[in-house]
Amino acid sequence: MELFETMRLENGMIKRLTYHFERMMRGSVDLGFDFSVQQWNQIIDELQSRYDKGVWRVKVTNDQQGEMHYTIAELPDKVEFTAKLQQIDPQTPVEERVHKTSHRDHLQHDHQTDLVLLYDEKGKILEFDIGNILMKKDDCYFTPTYDTDLLQGCMRQMLLDEGRIEAQDINVSDFVQAFKHGELRTYLINSLREVVPVEMKFETSDE
Repeated sequence: MELFETMRLENGMIKRLTYHFERMMRGSVDLGFDFSVQQWNQIIDELQSRYDKGVWRVKVTNDQQGEMHYTIAELPDKVEFTAKLQQIDPQTPVEERVHKTSHRDHLQHDHQTDLVLLYDEKGKILEFDIGNILMKKDDCYFTPTYDTDLLQGCMRQMLLDEGRIEAQDINVSDFVQAFKHGELRTYLINSLREVVPVEMKFETSDE
């Protein structure tokens, strides 16, 4: 198992860097991984100095022995995603739900849509497979509460800390009805893409 952070490097600056650092360090402590602040800083300094133009997708990994590596690629434009509902396997270990690790079986899907929107056995809407969900109803922007059941994304946490969104739960049946009646808008939020609209695709069984 490895921990990883996927970050947006834009014109030589990694966005939300403090949030990524704190999450990687916190995850390493929780899972008993070694974590080298010096190695992290060396990688970040190298990335920000070498890639000072354009927008890039950076992935930094940390393994149990504290060995860090990175990969980088250009970030292609994508202005909207599609998603369908998918219930998360209730047997998914908590550490895989709340930490960004290489064990990602619970996020697998058939890719009939770009994304899947996960919900739990109680019907609580959780998150997308590649980021958190942001919803807008009336004039309120909200995202599901954290109850050791989803990833605390860096973009999500920044928006909460700045008071720009609220933490509020919605169950899957209310979510479906509100979306179909045009009362709810949905967005993918993650530190890489930031905020992108998502069009939900429902199956007959969701109705």
